[in-house]
Amino acid sequence: MFESGGGVRSGVEVEAASLLADVVALDEVGRSCRAENRYAARKVLAAGRFWESWIERDVRLGSGDIVDCGNGAVAELAVRMGCSKTVAESHAALGMDLRLRLPLARAAFEAGELDLSRVRAISRETTGLKPETVAVLEPGIVAAARQLTPGPLAGEIGRLVAEFSAEEAAAQRETAQELGRRIVKRSRGTMSTIEVNVSPEEAEQVMQLVAEFAATVCPHDKRGKQCRLVDAVLAMMHGEPYLRCGCDRVDCTQAGRAALPGRRAPLTQITMDVATLVGLLSEPAYLHGHGLIDPELARKLAADGTWQALLTEALNLAEELGLVSHDEGPTSDANGAGERSAVGTVNDLESGPVADDEPADETKGERFAQAKADPPSSEAPLPPLPPRFCLRSYLARGSRRKAGYIPEFGMAPPPRSCTSPPPPAPTSIGTITDAILAAIEADPTLARPKHPDGHGGLTTPPDGALTYRPDAATAAMVHARDGHCRFPGCTRPAAGCQLDHIIEYRAHDPISGGWTIATNLHCLCQFHHQLKTLGLWTVTALPGHAMLWTSRTGTTALTLPAGAHGSHTLTTPAPRITGRRGHTPPPVTSPDPPPF
Repeated sequence: MFESGGGVRSGVEVEAASLLADVVALDEVGRSCRAENRYAARKVLAAGRFWESWIERDVRLGSGDIVDCGNGAVAELAVRMGCSKTVAESHAALGMDLRLRLPLARAAFEAGELDLSRVRAISRETTGLKPETVAVLEPGIVAAARQLTPGPLAGEIGRLVAEFSAEEAAAQRETAQELGRRIVKRSRGTMSTIEVNVSPEEAEQVMQLVAEFAATVCPHDKRGKQCRLVDAVLAMMHGEPYLRCGCDRVDCTQAGRAALPGRRAPLTQITMDVATLVGLLSEPAYLHGHGLIDPELARKLAADGTWQALLTEALNLAEELGLVSHDEGPTSDANGAGERSAVGTVNDLESGPVADDEPADETKGERFAQAKADPPSSEAPLPPLPPRFCLRSYLARGSRRKAGYIPEFGMAPPPRSCTSPPPPAPTSIGTITDAILAAIEADPTLARPKHPDGHGGLTTPPDGALTYRPDAATAAMVHARDGHCRFPGCTRPAAGCQLDHIIEYRAHDPISGGWTIATNLHCLCQFHHQLKTLGLWTVTALPGHAMLWTSRTGTTALTLPAGAHGSHTLTTPAPRITGRRGHTPPPVTSPDPPPF
């Protein structure tokens, strides 16, 4: 052994010291887990008390007054907790359930002995049982929860219920069969998950059928087991008789099989810049119903699509690129329409390619692509512009292009070499939101709407502005810009939302109320639309269509448009929304009925 510091340490002493350090670390993990469970219990029980107080208030106000049945409380909790409405409601319901029905589980939860997932399993698996049944079984259930993980715990609770009360176990099964069958799509990052709730025996049948179908490939297939199972599900969905083998061998056992028919292209809607489409830029695209996707995937999907052009004002783009200053206006044409940039939309259609002059069909879905241009080089760089949040104005739709048509504006830039400096880090939505909220906190006047009349700065109403329902062109613009519900934390796709007037539309006096124009419309799901109508939340449209939400309790939150028509750049609200106004949009070819 070597002598170090105070003397010689034997191997046994070193091993004992290492073991002691491990024990200390494990003890710290255990204490942290118990502390985390205690704080989770406090959060859940507080959410339950808050929700219960709102429901009790609604009961007191039930003599003819409009009540929200606790929905306002759920929205408040969702914003404060930074989660979805569904998650907030589950926390509140669990807190109320623990207080009213599960005292032993609540005590163990508050003591840190049980975590949130186990307590949630206890609440879920005992729902619908008689109070006397719960009272008898709860001690054994809590004891089992200390030993079992949530999955086995749910099975143990089912066994206890079946042994104690077979009738209630059967009733629980029938209720689950009747109300629990559903299919849900969950989008997380670059992947989506399809969840299907069926009975246990049906689940076994599905997995057996999928496994048998996946086994139709030859032994030399290169895919893993899970990949083959997923591909088998997709092949069965498309009605194919067998799973295509991926071995690429000449002696493959599938060599003599009939060729598989072509798959029907799904109906998708994607928003992307034209410059990204042709390879000049690499900005993410927006897949409606999912979220952001990488530009390479968007280009791949665009290869089979049918394009439709949109026209938008390009003043905002020119200002962003430093081509004009804030005091300069756009170069107007003879009609005074200002600079315009072409925008394309892509559809995956069930039928073949469409002719160039075919009228637009909104019902088949659209993919919007917004053109961008590179700034011309100049000897002296322009002074930097103050950060802003800008918005483009919708003008019109153009004709369709044949499937596979991609505009050619130039060659793609050469790949970056190893010696090139790394590109600057992109600005996140959180950074943009923090900057806007910080600017508002420093100057509260920035939270005032520039056009509180809901006219978007227009002096005369354009076509359709005085009707309650927007036309298909305006609805398409709002859907593409917002992407999903504009309430904080809600991601319901725009196609499943309602179009709400930010400044209320006045049916008896449309000229003085909020107009039906893109700047005065936003997407809201039915749940959050009702909360705004009841006055529980108010919203202010800031420049660039950033929405500032405020509740009656003082909760505030800011949301940004998700579609590509909202400029996601680091911006602070300026006291105006840039872009030319006052023009009347040209008539739309073959207008479609609004999607209501």
